[in-house]
Amino acid sequence: MTSSYSELQQQLAGQGFLARGGFYPRPEDAVPDLASGEAVGSVVVVGNVGSGDFWRQFLQSAEYRDGMANPMDRWTERVIGKLAAEIGVEALFPSVGPPYFPFQRWSARAEELYPSPIGLFVSPQWGTWHALRAAILLPERVPDLPVLNRGESPCLGCVDQPCLSACPVSAFVVDQPYDYLGCARHLSKAAGENCIEQGCLARRACPVGQDFMLLPAHAAFHMTAFSRARQAELDQENSL
Repeated sequence: MTSSYSELQQQLAGQGFLARGGFYPRPEDAVPDLASGEAVGSVVVVGNVGSGDFWRQFLQSAEYRDGMANPMDRWTERVIGKLAAEIGVEALFPSVGPPYFPFQRWSARAEELYPSPIGLFVSPQWGTWHALRAAILLPERVPDLPVLNRGESPCLGCVDQPCLSACPVSAFVVDQPYDYLGCARHLSKAAGENCIEQGCLARRACPVGQDFMLLPAHAAFHMTAFSRARQAELDQENSL
């Protein structure tokens, strides 16, 4: 049984993942009980920042090479699931359900994150170049969880907010839902090549966390997956 956050942090790092803080659950967090029926004592949020070792290890995985759908989700579930079983804890994943759990709420409980104008959580350190991959549930109250100190969202001091003007199809407008189909239409055309190959222009325009921007191949992996996932909707739209 893992008895410390620092130990779990090291084990995750060895697999290419990052422990991104944790919290002691409250009723409103909607953390499920363990399979044994015991209440969860601690939740540790797992993810990645930038590309780094996470991307390098994923490229070496069988899931990346097997040609099947959702390779990164499947690799994450295999690696984190195996680690959790080995140390006698349980893991949950955003992509596995129903039921689907409030992972975004959990990540904001665990780490200093704030809503951004383009809908993504922004970190004062990482910008938007971070992702949530799993949550590890432990029966005990782990004593060395990082203390969460909240400051001010970096977006509040960003006067120009270039993220809102960088999108070539204005998919992001304040107080309006993200126009994901407008984005998908753009990506399906030659004009969207830069976004596909380098990553979302709105996201890249954010001045925070530029050092953690995804490698082009990593960004293209996600943008291509998003484009393919929306293709059926675009086909239906075009048939009307």
